Amino acid sequence: MSNRPLYVFLLMMLLILAAGTAWLEYAVQTHRGGKWLSRSRSPDYMIRHFVVTRTNLSGQVVYVLHADFAEHFLDDDTATLTLPHLVAQDEKQGSVDIRSDRAFVTAKAKEVRFFGHVVLVRDMHDGQGPLTLTTDYLQAFPDDQIIQTSHAVEIVGEKIHMTAKGLVMNNATRQLHLLHDVKEQYEPAH
Repeated sequence: MSNRPLYVFLLMMLLILAAGTAWLEYAVQTHRGGKWLSRSRSPDYMIRHFVVTRTNLSGQVVYVLHADFAEHFLDDDTATLTLPHLVAQDEKQGSVDIRSDRAFVTAKAKEVRFFGHVVLVRDMHDGQGPLTLTTDYLQAFPDDQIIQTSHAVEIVGEKIHMTAKGLVMNNATRQLHLLHDVKEQYEPAH
């Protein structure tokens, strides 16, 4: 009597077990860019009512970021925010104040994407007065003082009203570049 059918049966059971284990591991994790990431992305911590302040080397405030709620994700060091409020300060250039419904912050806050009802107020400490920008999406690079969007925007100032599709604003150079479908209305200076 040969034990060969028993060995074939055991080998088949081991192969099925190995295949099941491999499938289970694949179902739970996925490989991207050399890192294993969980498919069910869960935050490593959550914070309510927080404030983050970034200063320059001389201790002056560069920007302050507030939010009602934040979730941080360890796998890529990103965060999602509810009701974020970013205030960037510059003694020479004035301030930029951004509020929105939600935001996504990349690692080390190099980029912040604002979603929902986004309102930006830029006060340049000059006779022009503040400008208020409204849109539904805005991308900010706080360290470079650059703000941009490809979505529709409305800009209202003391004597100006503009609409456009897309803009790039550099707070350091005080340049505002409107991209497409620009419509503007100025009130004459008295």
